[in-house]
Amino acid sequence: ICDPACGTGGFLLVAHDYIAAHSKLDKEQKQFLKQKTVKGKDIVDSVARLCAMNLYLHGIGGEESPIEVGDSLVSEPSDHYDMVLTNPPFGKKSSVTVSNGNGGKDKESLVYERPDFWATTSNKQLNFLQHVRSLLKIHGSAAIVVPDNVLFEGGAGETVRRRMLSECNVHTLLRLPTGVFYAQGVKANVLFFDKKPAS
Repeated sequence: ICDPACGTGGFLLVAHDYIAAHSKLDKEQKQFLKQKTVKGKDIVDSVARLCAMNLYLHGIGGEESPIEVGDSLVSEPSDHYDMVLTNPPFGKKSSVTVSNGNGGKDKESLVYERPDFWATTSNKQLNFLQHVRSLLKIHGSAAIVVPDNVLFEGGAGETVRRRMLSECNVHTLLRLPTGVFYAQGVKANVLFFDKKPAS
């Protein structure tokens, strides 16, 4: 199970606890659940440390931390997962802060160009949606929290939605009241889909 924007690890903890409570596991399976079932990544170093400590305090993890620090969207994933659960950061545009020649700071739009992405865009949610699909094994399942703009935006949003519907089994869209995952006034949705084999 992977969360590419894990924050303090809430989704990973709940997934681990659910498996532990609802499965009859032998000793070897319990060890696998503890040490090798969850993986996470976060771009903020201090948040990733909090996540690693949170998991450790719940008895999750082995000799190596299951949490990695870095930008999940930078490159095509080398590992693939049976399940991805994530609530990526909210914000329409990805940007980086750079120092200009006058000593001031500027924001530059951050666009990820990856061969596994269907559309090149600076929209973080669309990039995370494409990344989550790339993280999944064939027949893998995903749940991702997305704002309304992912569902209705034109251009790159339309391209991503069309490809999702043709290459994945998008079986559930859970519409949540405003203020549940995002600020008041922003509708959150949870999109559930499975990665289909190539036809």
